[in-house]
Amino acid sequence: MDSPATAFALPLAALAAGAAIALVIGAFADRIGRALGLLDFPDPAGGRKLHARVTPLVGGLAVLLAALAGLLFPGVGTGFDRLWFAVAAVGMFATGIADDRFGLTAPFRLLFASGLLALTIIEVPGFRLAFLLFEGQSELLILSTLGAIGFTLLCLIGFLNAVNMADGKDGLVIGQAIIWAFLLMVRLPPEQMPLIAAIAGALLVLFAFNMRGRLFLGDSGSYGLSAIFGLIAIHAWNNGFPDMRASDVALIFAVPVYDTIRLILHRVAQGKTPFTPGRDHLHHYLHARWGWPRPLPWVLLLVAIPNLGALLFPGTAIVWLAVTLAGYFVLLRAATRPVLAGTRLPRSRG
Repeated sequence: MDSPATAFALPLAALAAGAAIALVIGAFADRIGRALGLLDFPDPAGGRKLHARVTPLVGGLAVLLAALAGLLFPGVGTGFDRLWFAVAAVGMFATGIADDRFGLTAPFRLLFASGLLALTIIEVPGFRLAFLLFEGQSELLILSTLGAIGFTLLCLIGFLNAVNMADGKDGLVIGQAIIWAFLLMVRLPPEQMPLIAAIAGALLVLFAFNMRGRLFLGDSGSYGLSAIFGLIAIHAWNNGFPDMRASDVALIFAVPVYDTIRLILHRVAQGKTPFTPGRDHLHHYLHARWGWPRPLPWVLLLVAIPNLGALLFPGTAIVWLAVTLAGYFVLLRAATRPVLAGTRLPRSRG
């Protein structure tokens, strides 16, 4: 980036490009979804899919194309492996498309995603968590090469499952991803700003279409989005650790991760596998209690406010992780507490 004007103009142009891509995808979502066979059909009464109409699963396509467009901006490749980032994003997106189209088994999805992400982090040390630094530490905790690969893969696969499980209500994942994108703008080196700006532009437009029920991310979107944000966050950590701690990165994605951990523990305690479908996510309880999208701002604030606190008061992210956890359980308790006799709740809608 040669000048302050260029440093501002390139991200702005990238944001506009991402928004334009999402606008085209959103405007022709039905046609694209039918052409690609990416359609989500409502379940019969009593099923898990309560939306009112057949909905195209093309939101992920817009995110992927915006990310690929962002890679083309000058300077983005400085210290950033664009090729392997694109391979991982496209590969994970393709895995999700196959699941949307043909209904892959959970073990197969997990195996393929693990293999692709493992190959990526083996080939690109910059996408690897080779060290950690938390509040109170004076020296970096250096991981062995094998330990770094294994730990990074665990984080990426965990985040993939968290995003996939959270994608159950209009605006929920896309809304959180918008916040993630703007948080990473603060954390990333300036050279990668156009990449995250292009993704943010697409997400802002997709949010409007998604809230109107015009399109969903689909598994292609949740898989692609998790790889994109996971790798970008690792790159931000590897280049920004002198000014932040590992807990700052964990805080960005804490809400869906907390919900996933609770679900895994709850299902295992019931003798079920963690991959068992169900209506026991936080967003299901919120929907059943208050309808949707009324609780959506509460979830988004639970993501935004602690992260804002961590930015304003550096070195306090570990505290904000605890605040987020407490806020999560407050929301969960409020949504699941017994209803007083005579109290009328809003009617839920899909």
